[in-house]
Amino acid sequence: GGQIAVAKEKLVMWDVMSANVVKDLIDSTVQAFNKANPEVEFVVEHIQNDPYKTKLKVAMGGGTPPDIFHNWGGGPLKEYIDSGMVAPIDAIKADLLKTYIPAAFDPATFDGKTYGTPYTGLTGVYFFYRTDIFAKYNLTPPKTWQEFLDVGETLKKNGIVPITLGNKTKWPGSFYYMYLADRAGGADMFLNALYRKNTVTFEDPGYIKAGQLVQELVKREFFPKGFNGMEEDVGQSRALIYTGKAAMFLMGNWFIGSANAEAPDVLKDIDFFTFPAVEGGKGDPTNLIGSPGQNYLSIASTCKNKDLALKFLKEYIMSPSYIEFLVDKAGYVPPVKNSASYVKDPLMKKIAQTFEAAGHVQVYYDQFMSPAMGEKHKDLVQALFGLTITPEEMAKGHEKAILEELKK
Repeated sequence: GGQIAVAKEKLVMWDVMSANVVKDLIDSTVQAFNKANPEVEFVVEHIQNDPYKTKLKVAMGGGTPPDIFHNWGGGPLKEYIDSGMVAPIDAIKADLLKTYIPAAFDPATFDGKTYGTPYTGLTGVYFFYRTDIFAKYNLTPPKTWQEFLDVGETLKKNGIVPITLGNKTKWPGSFYYMYLADRAGGADMFLNALYRKNTVTFEDPGYIKAGQLVQELVKREFFPKGFNGMEEDVGQSRALIYTGKAAMFLMGNWFIGSANAEAPDVLKDIDFFTFPAVEGGKGDPTNLIGSPGQNYLSIASTCKNKDLALKFLKEYIMSPSYIEFLVDKAGYVPPVKNSASYVKDPLMKKIAQTFEAAGHVQVYYDQFMSPAMGEKHKDLVQALFGLTITPEEMAKGHEKAILEELKK
C-alpha cells in the first residue's frame, strides 16, 4: 500500500527586501529554520516596497494575509490591528527583551500590547556638525535651546550658515517640528493628539510653542537662502556641510552612509549631538525621533501555526549570527542591548548608545499618521518654514486633518 505522505505545515512570509543585502540574510535564516523544523515548509516572498503596500492591503481586506508580514509599525499597522488581523507577540516578549532594547518595540506597541518585532536596525535623527568649525570658534555642542541659539549667532557673525537644510521634499523640515513638539510637550502629546486621548489636541500649547521655535530659526536666518526650494534627495544641503559653508545639519544617521560615498575625507571632521532641551519643556531630552527598528515583522491573526511563527521570531531573528550579518554586511546598528560590542565604527557606536539611553523613540509623523494626513503634515511644515502660516494656523491645519480622518 506504500506510505501516506504527511502534508507539511506551511508558513508564508512576505517582506520588502527585494533589492537589499538583507534578502540573503532572510533567505539563509528561513533555510536554517526549515532544516531544524522538517515538519514545516517555510516560504518567503520578497516584494518591492510600493507594490507590497497594495498587495498586503488587498490580502488583509480579503482575510488572506501571509502568516508573517513586513510592516513599519505606526498608523498602518494599527489599522490592521484594529480590524482584528494581527496577533500580539506578548507571549515571547519577555524572552525578546533579554536581547532587544526596550524602545525597539515602541512603533509596534499599542494599548500595552506588542504586535511586531524589528528585523533590521535603528535610524535616528541627530544634529551632525563640523568639529573643525566648532573648534575654530570655541563652540561646544549645545545642550539647551538658548545655547543652541548662541552657537547659531556666533556662526552667523563669522559668515557661516548655521544650519544647512533642503526642504523641497518637506520631510527634512518635519524633523524640527517633531523634535520641538517632543521637547516642549513631551512624548505623549503626539500620541494623545493623534488618538484623541486625555483631551489633548494638535492645538496643545506644546504644538504652538514648537511652531514658534521653528519660525524663530527662520527669522534669525539660520538656514541657507532659498532652503524651501533646495533638494535634500540630490544632496544640495549636504554639499554645504562638505564644503564647510554650513556647520550643522539635522538629519537621519543615513547621512553617514551618504558622506562615506560622497565625501569620505570629511567624516574625520563630523560628529553629532542629540536635539537640545527646550527650557521649561515637558520632554525628556534623551527622546529621539527615528525608528528603533525601521522594519518590523508581525504575525497575522489568521496564521494557523502561531507557535512556529513565534519560534521563528524568537530564536532566528536577531540570533547572534543574524546580528553579526546586519552589522558587517548591511551596515545596520541592530536594536539590541550591548550592540556597541558588535559595532566597530565610532559614530555608529555612539548612535547605539543614544538609543540604549532613549526614554522614547518617536517614529516620523508622516509614517505614523495615515498617508493622507502625513502628506498634509508635510505641506503644513513647508508653509510654517516659509512663514506663510502662523504656528496657530499650523496647529489648526493638523486638527482639521485628524477630524477629517475620523470621519472616514
